[in-house]
Amino acid sequence: MKQFRIVRGALALAVALACAGGAQAQENASDRLFRECLAARADNNIGLADELCYKALVHPDFKNVPAEARSQRIYNYAQLKRMLGNWEGAEELLRETLALEEQRAGSTPDLPLARRLAELSIALAAQGKWPEGLQAIERLMPMADKFQGGERAAVAELFRNYVPQAAAAGRVELARQLDAYAHEAPAPEPRFIER
Repeated sequence: MKQFRIVRGALALAVALACAGGAQAQENASDRLFRECLAARADNNIGLADELCYKALVHPDFKNVPAEARSQRIYNYAQLKRMLGNWEGAEELLRETLALEEQRAGSTPDLPLARRLAELSIALAAQGKWPEGLQAIERLMPMADKFQGGERAAVAELFRNYVPQAAAAGRVELARQLDAYAHEAPAPEPRFIER
């Protein structure tokens, strides 16, 4: 999907900045594999990174990783799947990390949860699952103002791509809101970017 090129690039940048978080007190085998996955990804060896991330997530030690770090690792692996064009794999992983983030965030949705919804809407659109993508977009809309700088511009582009889909589905008000947000971006660069 050519139209999502800008969104993918900007959200990938956000993920790259988030990859460094979540240091463990004591490294286990899953931690080591994940660290090696990040190193392979940094070297642009995406195939090896895919293999190492998979091993990190299925290793028995993964269950000992704190929930927040598990969510981040699953999210990062979903990014790799997206880079490889494996949209179904990315969707499955994004749904898994989204469930973890929904538990963590509870009744106060935040930026990590919003990022996962944005990525899920991209994965769904890439598969032609526009109605499901619209559901993710609708959930994302109230959190969209949390995005800053390049991420905000990427979300604006994502919303721009969903405007015709919302209109075709008879969701005129949602289409109007998406279009309005898209025309307000990009926002000023943030002072710093957190997870």
